[in-house]
Amino acid sequence: MQKSSSHNRQVQRTKSWIFDALMLLMDEKPYENITVSDIADKAGIARPTFYRNFDDKDEVVLQYLNNSFGTENDDKQNNIILLFDNKYLIKHQKNLKKILSTASIENRIYHELQKYTLSLTERYKKQLSAEDYLICRYKICYQITGSLRIIFDWFINNMPMPVDNIISMLNAMNVPKTVQYRNIPGVIVRLKTA
Repeated sequence: MQKSSSHNRQVQRTKSWIFDALMLLMDEKPYENITVSDIADKAGIARPTFYRNFDDKDEVVLQYLNNSFGTENDDKQNNIILLFDNKYLIKHQKNLKKILSTASIENRIYHELQKYTLSLTERYKKQLSAEDYLICRYKICYQITGSLRIIFDWFINNMPMPVDNIISMLNAMNVPKTVQYRNIPGVIVRLKTA
């Protein structure tokens, strides 16, 4: 048990070194020009060590962003809850701004987000008719992607309104359930409390 715990700490430390190296390199040159070799050299690790932890440099960024956002299901209310960690965003503001202002990263984020929203809707596939399932897919994709796009914009532009206001606004914007679509889950945006 001790060995596994120390191994996990080392993996986390290595991933942190890799991310820090990527952020330092982004101060020196455009993201598109940074190679895995550059990152490994800056982090003081071998390339195989990089590849034991990540498939590519985009995955480094995506894992970092996963610490800011998450989802959970509220089966009682038939909602998918989009959680975002305001404290994490503020603590890592400089790095996240660099990440979110890079076009190629933004494209990868939205590609991964599309795959993620499709995976969220899979659980409803057997519960809904074919047409309702498509509506569910499109609604969840629209609401989650739209909510994150607004949060990114708000964040990049120095958070011009209080966080509670942005959350309230997003929840008001997310299309309420109608009688016609009562079986289709809604999306609620909340701050992470843990």
